[in-house]
Amino acid sequence: MPALEKSATEPVDALFAWFRDMQGQHAVHHDDEYGWQLFRHADITRVLTDPKTFSSDTVRLFNEPQPDLDLFLTGNLVTNDPPHHRRLRRAINQSFTPRAVAGLAERITRTTESLLDGLSGADTFDLIDAVAYPLPIIVVAEMLGLPPEDVPMYRAWGDALGALDAATVPPKVMESEVAPAIREMNEYILSHVHRRRRDPADDMLTGLAHASVDGEPLRDEDLLGLVGLTLFAGHAASMAMIGNAVLTFDRHPEVLAAVRADRSLVPGAVEELMRLYPPFSRMARVTTAETEIRGQRIGKDELVTLWIGAANRDTERFTDPDRFDIHRDTGGHIAFGQGIHFCLGAPLARLEVGIALNALFDRFEHIAVDHAAGVEFENPMQIICPRRLPVRVSG
Repeated sequence: MPALEKSATEPVDALFAWFRDMQGQHAVHHDDEYGWQLFRHADITRVLTDPKTFSSDTVRLFNEPQPDLDLFLTGNLVTNDPPHHRRLRRAINQSFTPRAVAGLAERITRTTESLLDGLSGADTFDLIDAVAYPLPIIVVAEMLGLPPEDVPMYRAWGDALGALDAATVPPKVMESEVAPAIREMNEYILSHVHRRRRDPADDMLTGLAHASVDGEPLRDEDLLGLVGLTLFAGHAASMAMIGNAVLTFDRHPEVLAAVRADRSLVPGAVEELMRLYPPFSRMARVTTAETEIRGQRIGKDELVTLWIGAANRDTERFTDPDRFDIHRDTGGHIAFGQGIHFCLGAPLARLEVGIALNALFDRFEHIAVDHAAGVEFENPMQIICPRRLPVRVSG
């Protein structure tokens, strides 16, 4: 496992180099931290499409019960299995239909333009702080019906949640960072759920607060997970994709010139960027029975880590997988998962990134990463995304 620090200049490249080594030598590997680790596309898609053998309920492996976290995870789609997962997904599906997402285009465009207007006269800025983070979090907060002015608080909670690992959290980290943030977040979300039950509005939170599935209303704990997941996972993917796009175009000026000249190339570029740099580098599952992968016997109740970033660059699935090719057939990439847990917010992320890139191209004739000012990355073991991305613009 490579040593990857948030302030390192190229931790993402180091992670992908490690993936290549593991695919060639240890396609199925075990260690004490991540359990059984898979790196090949075929193995990972097999796990993602077999929820009966590979459960998403990784919480069972936590060393100590944590009431605040358990409450939040009760309605979290990511960590629930059928039939509860099916019930939760039915409750939120209508908010992410193609028609519903397409209807957000005007709001996304308006928010993007407002953020760029706020940069008027500036020739340097941090793209993450100025655009990539606030755009999706403002959009999802407005969609839910939560106050956009609380965005700084959402970021603090998101940073605390980022400390969570696949199955274990150091007790000191849980006690000092994660638990207080989750407790505060739970109380905040429930206060807004109760407000919408008393005072309905035309927003997603109202719909969820009054939703019933199979004649049964959603419980408060279900709503905590659904709203929390929408708020945090919904913005993180778009933030990562916008930052990764600008960084990758900077490395490939000929591709940037082609996309600027022909905006019909933007959707294909976004798909290729998702394949190359999936926002979340890994997913986790727990075995419900003994099984076998590539000749390795894996026992019941074992943690299985699925390295999505490796699968999307697997030579057995994609030709010349490390090459940035916006004309590539990207079908089969699993940046947003596969099977019953395929990310509901994927269409929204695609829409936000496409609008943001087109707005940046329209507003600035030149956009270049200011490497001298110091690019910083998040821990790519958690999310593949610049934490700080200074850029210089003109035109």
